[in-house]
Amino acid sequence: MKHISTLILSGLLLLVTGLAMAQQQATKTDSHIYGEVKSKLGEPLIGASIKINNEQYAGAIADSVGNYDISTSRSGKVTVYVSSIGYRPQTRDVYLKAGKSTHIDFTLTEDNRQLNEVIVAGTGNNQYKVKQLKESGFNVNVIDVNEYGNISTDINQVLKRTTGVLVRESGGVGSDFTFQVNGLAAKIYIDDIPMDQYGSSMTLNNIPVNLIDRIEVYKGVVPAHLGSDAMGGAVNIITKQKNRKFLDASYSYGSFNTHQVALTGGIRDSKTGLKLRASTYYNYSDNNYMMYSDSVYNVDLRIVKRDEATGTYRQVSIDKARRFYDTYRSAMGEVEVGYEKVKWADWFTIGLTYGENKKQHQLGSTVNSVMGGFWTENKYLMPTIKYRKDNFIVPGLFANLYANYSSNKDVNRDTALYRYDWTGHWAANAGGERIPEVFTKYFDNSYTARANFNYNLDKENNHSLNLNYTFNTTRRKIYDEAETNPNKKDLSGLPSKQGKHIIGLAWQGQWLKKKLISVASFKYYGMTTKATLDGRVFDDAGKPVGGEIYTRKDFFGFPSGSLALRYRITPDWGIKGSVERGYNLPEMTALFGNGQFVVSNLDLKPERSDNFNLGAYYNHFIGEHFINLDASAFYRNSKDYIASQVLSDNIHTQSRNFPGVTLYGFEAEARYGYKDMVSLSANISYDKAVDNWKYTDSTNSQISLTYKEQLPNRPWMYGNASLMLGKRDLVGKGTRIQLNYMYQYMHWFYLTWAKLGSPGSKNFVPGQTVHSLILAYSWKQDVYNISMEARNFTDERVYDNFRLQKPGRAFYVKLRVSLM
Repeated sequence: MKHISTLILSGLLLLVTGLAMAQQQATKTDSHIYGEVKSKLGEPLIGASIKINNEQYAGAIADSVGNYDISTSRSGKVTVYVSSIGYRPQTRDVYLKAGKSTHIDFTLTEDNRQLNEVIVAGTGNNQYKVKQLKESGFNVNVIDVNEYGNISTDINQVLKRTTGVLVRESGGVGSDFTFQVNGLAAKIYIDDIPMDQYGSSMTLNNIPVNLIDRIEVYKGVVPAHLGSDAMGGAVNIITKQKNRKFLDASYSYGSFNTHQVALTGGIRDSKTGLKLRASTYYNYSDNNYMMYSDSVYNVDLRIVKRDEATGTYRQVSIDKARRFYDTYRSAMGEVEVGYEKVKWADWFTIGLTYGENKKQHQLGSTVNSVMGGFWTENKYLMPTIKYRKDNFIVPGLFANLYANYSSNKDVNRDTALYRYDWTGHWAANAGGERIPEVFTKYFDNSYTARANFNYNLDKENNHSLNLNYTFNTTRRKIYDEAETNPNKKDLSGLPSKQGKHIIGLAWQGQWLKKKLISVASFKYYGMTTKATLDGRVFDDAGKPVGGEIYTRKDFFGFPSGSLALRYRITPDWGIKGSVERGYNLPEMTALFGNGQFVVSNLDLKPERSDNFNLGAYYNHFIGEHFINLDASAFYRNSKDYIASQVLSDNIHTQSRNFPGVTLYGFEAEARYGYKDMVSLSANISYDKAVDNWKYTDSTNSQISLTYKEQLPNRPWMYGNASLMLGKRDLVGKGTRIQLNYMYQYMHWFYLTWAKLGSPGSKNFVPGQTVHSLILAYSWKQDVYNISMEARNFTDERVYDNFRLQKPGRAFYVKLRVSLM
């Protein structure tokens, strides 16, 4: 707890100090006007003009997130004029006082007479670059995370509600999870930076929503600047960045003794460009929710009992049991300082991130691999440097450079010596054998560098070239502290090094008066692995008598290409399509294990897929009402498809390659909104994965038993719906009351191969629905907020990976202060 307290107090001190500096700055004789310019959908109006008294040299231009900042010597009554192409101009009278700051936001209404380019709503009130993203050739959803600011949730829960996204968790807060887009693995980024650099203390189910501004979900073809090796797509999480002072602090408490604290804020000196941003969070949960047996689905909780008549021990089923060893805590602190909008840089920051977590592990891969002494701990430290500049060296060239170093330490510990049952006691008398002590330490040192350059080929920006190079290398050293033989102590057979090189070149063009947009790209993927293996033979005294320590090296290199197109048929609707050959390079955990429940597989190959996407969108405004429809279909022909399987011990899993898998499906979403009072949405996703490798031998004579069968333990149809009703000033000026209803659905799916079972058997995971309600109240124009949430209020039995049960009914309350 000492490290966590230091993190939170340090973050608070930085923010308080910075805000005090900002307050001192505001006492100068000039008046100060600042705020945001956005559309009714909440999208930032980049490049909007803000003028005082409509004078040419008294104003500002809205930046890349819609913010503006004006210092003026004027005082008294002035008129502020705001205009943006495609929107109706707006004026507002403002009274300025010398040395005082005035915060005023503008929301402009679309003018269909001027609107030459369609503006498509994403999955919410879209943020940074939503207009460019939705109009590009990429199939992308943009989630405004600010909509979830008053909910006790994490990024995983938000992403679950997005079409085509499948997040699967093995338990409660901090549990292991898998993430896919359209059935394939997707890469995750934070502010364009690969998330796997952050360690297990900072993952999707750790990050509070209050630290995030928006999430970009790419499906299929991914922009070259991300340097992604994901075939299914990529998720780019954009943290809150303002060019003025801001603060967002929240605390929530709920069922299973769950606590979540989040704090983020920053300041910026508008004259010098000096900026400071700091963020921190803390999560804790006992995760002691109730587990239930269910004979219909073959969910069987067992304890060990002694038969008094025979004196023997046997396993007996029980109806329910509470988790007794599954606590989790995590914390993160981040500080970033630098300059923004100065002559030599549009953005230059140096940052430092520290994180830690500790997790008890109640279960292995199945419900009866019960443990009572295994825990893991992670600590990481990561310094970063970022630089961005438009007109870099030559006009029209944009440079985006990034580098980091991360030091990551993992500890795996188990001194229980025996397995447990659901009584919370040792199960040694049930025939269980004494298990060896586990005490291993993993030290990973990683380096990442990325260089991205974009050059405009013409003054109208109709054509541009983008060059991106990403390099990453990780070196690992492992110590087995439980090993007593000094000859074996630091040799475990896990990797010593993995390196990735990804280079991409993309050409984006606009044709036919910008009705047609094309993005053609070429990528090269390279991966090197190096593993130290112990092939020695030892005698009874533990001394080596033969064999040797040797090094295994592997290299994979693949070229690929893609083409994405978007054609705008009318200002209201258009079509999109893309084709790609992509590769997914295995991650460290899949290749080399994690010392916990994932076993290494050094023979794992990169996954290849030929991907095809086709979609259409429709967006229409009727006064204050808007309608948005999106639909798309996809087809993936995958070779060496990577999937995880449970091993015979029911504790560990291992990734393996399926020679050939065909994936296909569709997704659709409909949204309706009226002002900020009503929002209704529903989506459905369908994706099948079928084994298409017909023969199991080189002579093509043995037909596989699973040929044309659906892959097991994999959901294939799921959907979401939500309804928001809100009203401002209902119980007082400056207040808002809002009710949200959320619904999640997942269709049943096979636990094993379909030939081995049917919906009438026990070899499937049942269909499930989850209903949640959130009531939120805010006052002082959304500065102060309180919300109450009932999650899964019908107490549905919810299962996921390998039929592991997740939490049932839960209640949460959240307090939040937001000075944005």
